[in-house]
Amino acid sequence: MEELQSLPGVGRKTANVVMLEAFHNPQGIAVDTHAKRISNKVGLSNKAEPEKIEQDLLKQIPKEFYYDVNHLLVWHGRNICIARNPKCDNCPINKYCDSYKK
Repeated sequence: MEELQSLPGVGRKTANVVMLEAFHNPQGIAVDTHAKRISNKVGLSNKAEPEKIEQDLLKQIPKEFYYDVNHLLVWHGRNICIARNPKCDNCPINKYCDSYKK
């Protein structure tokens, strides 16, 4: 992670993705636009900064799930929790979602 982040233009999110996809050794959770939106809507984090959202997620998600959670957040954000037109009524986790409950 540290070596990757020392490269120009490589931040924590990119380093997390490379560690996950290239080395199959997830070190954290890549917080992209989908992970940010879902984390805030569901109530996993109320932060705006990706690094702080990641820290909130890391406190709640065991390390053995890092690989899957990265993919699930992207999939869910692209297919269900779409930014402009979320499919809340068809969401499999809507009963846990703070945004849906409102």
